Amino acid sequence: MANKKIIKLDIINAVNNIFLAAIKKGASDIHIEPHEDEMIIRYRVDGVLSVVETGNLDTFKQIISRIKVLAQLETMGRQRPQEGKYKFSFQDAEADLRISIFPTSLGETVVIRILESIKIFKKYDDLGFTPEQSKTIENTTEKPYGLILVTGPNGAGKSTTLFTILNKLNKPGKSLVTLEDPVEMKLDMVRQTQIDPDINLTFASGLRYLLRQDPDIIMVGEIRDKETAQIAVQASITGHLVLATVHTNNAAGAIVRMINMKVEPFLLASALKLVTAQRLALVNCPKCKKEYFPSQELLAKFRNSKNMKFYHSSGCNYCNNKGIKGRVGMHEVLVINDEIKNIIHSKPDDKEITKIAERDGMISLREAALKKVNEGVITIEEALRLTE
Repeated sequence: MANKKIIKLDIINAVNNIFLAAIKKGASDIHIEPHEDEMIIRYRVDGVLSVVETGNLDTFKQIISRIKVLAQLETMGRQRPQEGKYKFSFQDAEADLRISIFPTSLGETVVIRILESIKIFKKYDDLGFTPEQSKTIENTTEKPYGLILVTGPNGAGKSTTLFTILNKLNKPGKSLVTLEDPVEMKLDMVRQTQIDPDINLTFASGLRYLLRQDPDIIMVGEIRDKETAQIAVQASITGHLVLATVHTNNAAGAIVRMINMKVEPFLLASALKLVTAQRLALVNCPKCKKEYFPSQELLAKFRNSKNMKFYHSSGCNYCNNKGIKGRVGMHEVLVINDEIKNIIHSKPDDKEITKIAERDGMISLREAALKKVNEGVITIEEALRLTE
């Protein structure tokens, strides 16, 4: 009996240490996976997965069982996909863990999202926006109504951008509400709601109900369907400032996506004020970065690369020999001016919109990336990877 208690305590401590070590390393995700003859634990730090620990499969099964108990998931029966959450307390702080379990041919695999890793920045410049882009966002968000879209792939930092905007707008004289899946960070004086399809609380139905709650500013975690898109546009026309994300590759693509979701172009042109697209780039380690000269083949893929400086990092103790230290945002900010409004009526493709926006001064994601290459912040390979 005593031996069983010791084993149980060891597993409890092991799971707690997995969580704590990931948080200390600044990980956004923990992967715990079975392989042919061992367990592998990986952390995603700065967007990159790295193996941090291995172990035997018996320990793996006990760790899986412990995590299921913490997340109040089923521990018996056939393996099946499950999702849960757990609030992990550490050093007078807490982290919300979102736990996903999925069956594979070798056993169940666990992926844990650490929601504590989302940060709120005081200045838009700290998110990677240029001073001009920051001023544009501030001027647009000061308006009492309109639709602002933030777009980009998963893991591009869209939630961080939205929460930073919300935090700057969060004043006693304003009523702020959110619809999220899940609620990722608690904000004082903001009414935050997690969608729950089991009780028919979807983004669309929740948004419809929230409009009766006298909001000034509404954040919608993601516009996924026609109904949500149409209600968001209507809300922004009728006196609300609406912030939302969509999944597209660039800023102009968000306009096309909304039209494809059957939003009337004339309504979209009236509602939409601003679209930002973003990526998160791996930053050169400042301690070991050195200037170098890329191949001509690589340079040929970029325009306007003459007279630029190029840097890369070989790795050192400061960056754990990875050559990277942190991530930085790159953005394009598309302002909906009269010319863009007019072309929206004709249901344009994203190339048409981008051409007009760049002519009117929009910095593309590629240009934003090249600027950070020249400043020595990122490598030219990273710029190509994110903007090709």
